[in-house]
Amino acid sequence: MSKSVRNQTDSASPSDGQRSLAAATLERSAWFGGCRPATRDSLLAHGVLRLLQKGEVLSRQGSGVEHLCLVVDGSLAVSTTTRTGKRHVARYLEPGQLMNLVPVLDEQPAIHDATAHSTTLVLLMHRTQIQEALQTESALATALMRLLCLRARLTYSGLSDSTLLPLAQRCANALLQLAEPYGLPRDDGLAISLKLSQDEFADMVGCSRPMANRELKQLEANGVIRMTYSHFVILDLEGLRKVVAGK
Repeated sequence: MSKSVRNQTDSASPSDGQRSLAAATLERSAWFGGCRPATRDSLLAHGVLRLLQKGEVLSRQGSGVEHLCLVVDGSLAVSTTTRTGKRHVARYLEPGQLMNLVPVLDEQPAIHDATAHSTTLVLLMHRTQIQEALQTESALATALMRLLCLRARLTYSGLSDSTLLPLAQRCANALLQLAEPYGLPRDDGLAISLKLSQDEFADMVGCSRPMANRELKQLEANGVIRMTYSHFVILDLEGLRKVVAGK
């Protein structure tokens, strides 16, 4: 059974390697990279490193949120689930990405469910830490504002896509969105490092597994992608973009 991350003090002491990885992630982060080193050191020193097991819940939609989460290693699935049990995955957050920014800023409940897609290390920074950092770091305030704008644009675009685009284009677009954060160049194309079952991919696109499988098989038959067990390889990136564009 999934466990909610509520009592952060119950976790085992982080290793030196985990702390070093978290420090490096903060420094490379598009959001915190522009902060003074002392600010990043303070966020790490007063934050909580938490290792989530696959399927473990970080936060639930509608629950109270006190911590901004930085993904250090692994991946978080960001999703919503209807009362009938239908699940939609908005995206998978890779290392360096933030979770629960909106509820930390507006002090309202969580908007999505956040669940570890694999074993995932996160840095949890309390709301007061973030508020203090925003008072002294103008670069952080600007970066977080841009992140909110970007995610708003993605949300509006996603709503339009789910309403207007045919399923083939939605599937191709989902693969294209995975290419930037998870694409690994190989001789035969771009391998998506994120492990995804076809059920999980269908949850991203918003359709049944058989419907997603049919469209993926067609992309494979057209030489655009290749499917292996829970992995995708994009063989023709430009061809995938043309499918998204409806060409």
